[in-house]
Amino acid sequence: MHRYEAIVLKMLSGRPSAGFDELASASKLGKDEVMWALENLKAKGMVVVEYSEQERIVISEEGKEYVKDGLPEEQLLNKLREKEVNVADLVSQKGRIGLQWARKDNFVQISNGLLKLTDAGRIAAGFGTKDGNLLREIANGEYDERSGERSKEAMLNLVKRKLISIDTQKHIQSISITKEGMEAPKEVSQGVIDNVDRNVIAGEEWKEKEFKRYDVNVGIERKHPAIRHPMKSMIEDVRNAYISMGFQEISGPAVETSFWAFDSLFVPQDHPARDMQDTFYVSYPESSRVDDESFVRRVKNVHESGWHSKWSEDISKQLILRPHTTSVSSRYVYNIIKEMEQKEGNYNLPIRLFSVGRVFRNEAIDYKHLADLYQMDGIIIGKDLTMSNLFDTLKKVYEYLGIEVKFRPSYFPFVEPGAEFSAKMASRNTWIEMGGCGMLREEIAGVKRSKLTVLAWGAGIERLMLIKDPKLTSITELYNNGIGWLRNREVI
Repeated sequence: MHRYEAIVLKMLSGRPSAGFDELASASKLGKDEVMWALENLKAKGMVVVEYSEQERIVISEEGKEYVKDGLPEEQLLNKLREKEVNVADLVSQKGRIGLQWARKDNFVQISNGLLKLTDAGRIAAGFGTKDGNLLREIANGEYDERSGERSKEAMLNLVKRKLISIDTQKHIQSISITKEGMEAPKEVSQGVIDNVDRNVIAGEEWKEKEFKRYDVNVGIERKHPAIRHPMKSMIEDVRNAYISMGFQEISGPAVETSFWAFDSLFVPQDHPARDMQDTFYVSYPESSRVDDESFVRRVKNVHESGWHSKWSEDISKQLILRPHTTSVSSRYVYNIIKEMEQKEGNYNLPIRLFSVGRVFRNEAIDYKHLADLYQMDGIIIGKDLTMSNLFDTLKKVYEYLGIEVKFRPSYFPFVEPGAEFSAKMASRNTWIEMGGCGMLREEIAGVKRSKLTVLAWGAGIERLMLIKDPKLTSITELYNNGIGWLRNREVI
């Protein structure tokens, strides 16, 4: 018999039953050790363990904030007690949430764009809403079964709003020893090693004894160790994929000029991607400049001869949040070729570079689109490179990540020829676009003059998670602020 089992049986022999914490305290064993012993003894029929289920209500971080400040609709009702509020002024997320729930519960009415309290709203402003009062009861430890019966709808609302979560936990209610346990010998087995330490190994005791078999399915007290966020892990996997192939990581600014984000990439100044519906513009400062005037003139000439339209330097100076990390690649191509032309750079071709960074797009958010996301970008600068080299490189990158990709011709202003690549999303049984690629146009960054070939590509990283994790149905889930989602998800 194992030492832990013998100790537990001895503790139980003198009492009709015991609780788990009581047994752990009396035996001076750890909770995991007691649990392990109980599972073994239960399998041998020496103890009977009775369980009970208990619900536990956990308030989220957002819920804790509202316990302190009141729900968004309660904050709105308090404002309306003092003055009317213009609907157009409720531009913040909290303001919109407050309006949504205030209208749902008939607390407000709208007249000529102004919000006014209804009779129900005046009562709620004075005494609090059902949802808010229940949230505060839970936080103050005042919630009981009677309030639960009284507030079923409010409870459902709080769960729906992810302000609380309800966990069902299984607890050991009582432990009692059986007749077999009373009659079993309590001696600890001498010919079996049940604890491996340095003394066992150093003394070579293990050569003449057997090892105790352990049941890995035995339930133990749940632990929540620190783990990496899945997006952090995916980004590290992407980095490792490129580095293993001899790529060097580069980076650039998140606030970028339109020149580097669009003009240097041969994107026309009237392209829809430049509209405020697609790109975030910086209000202060509104603009910046590019120091190399000769390069600016070269880009201007390329635009006017290629697109047959007048090119505005003022538009190129506009500051934006970068919509892609291709602007980082554009800067590096320009700097490398400039150094080559000045014979200051001693480069061994091909040059392989990649970047990983956040990009910002004024997108309508859905299962595969975000307004703030991560993108990887890659370039290879060399002589006589072809699309076959590009496809082979991308296939190897995605093979490293365990993903199969396919290619098809596509158009992008800064590459010729161009292609897009897709991967199979098993959860929706469809192929999903991952990114675009191609050979950088000769007009860009002086590539033609230097007789170099530049292969370039860019792809979103969040979409990799849709492919890798079949349980993930939307990339918005990656930024769920519930800690339970991180604790309970499977490692992929």
